[in-house]
Amino acid sequence: MINSMISLLENYSPLFIEGLKVTIIVASVGTIGGLIIGMIIYFFRSLTINFTDNWLVKSMKKVLSIFAIAYIDIMRGTPMIVQASIFWFGFASHLNMNVVVAAIVIVSFNTAGYIAEIIRSGIIALGNGAFEAAQSLGMTRFQTMVYVIFPQVLKNSLPSLLNELIVNVKDSSVLSIIGLTDLFYSARGASSSTFQQEPAYILVAIMYFILTFALSKIITIIIDSKNKNCVEVGESL
Repeated sequence: MINSMISLLENYSPLFIEGLKVTIIVASVGTIGGLIIGMIIYFFRSLTINFTDNWLVKSMKKVLSIFAIAYIDIMRGTPMIVQASIFWFGFASHLNMNVVVAAIVIVSFNTAGYIAEIIRSGIIALGNGAFEAAQSLGMTRFQTMVYVIFPQVLKNSLPSLLNELIVNVKDSSVLSIIGLTDLFYSARGASSSTFQQEPAYILVAIMYFILTFALSKIITIIIDSKNKNCVEVGESL
């Protein structure tokens, strides 16, 4: 078994390296895209109807809020492999979209549903003090979100956001269904050529483990560093 894995690694290392590169690109860019879309989705969800709003503004806020709630429920309630199939076979393939670009779009919109909830939890934990302070300075809700709330929430939610990156590294493997030449697809190609399915998939499992384990350690270091800074600040007070 070990000899077969070494042989696969020697003969198909360019294929595995290319697959690893595609996996990292799709997962990282998709997570960043999901963060941007997730902040927009949360902003839509958090829109409040004011007494001074005219009927058009009230209607738009209501529609956007309902859309955001439905979006989060759908993205979190359906598997990524189903979302990928619908997007690829229903839209992207007819537009001759590059498969890597399509994969990034799929991961971004899927991740946005989860990140929107992470942001909502972070804002709930933040409390109303920041909102009240910003409003006392005459800032609008949009300005408060962009310049006051989101920076604090992103800092506090960084471990959860990095955890989403780890999830995307693993979940991107389902995108081989649309022909994405990621790490899992590379294992399929190597196993098909050599008829050695078990060594190929064990090898790629080890690669996924090393990648996610390294990211997990980075998250642990960030959390420990953050906790250490909090303790130092507390002691200084």
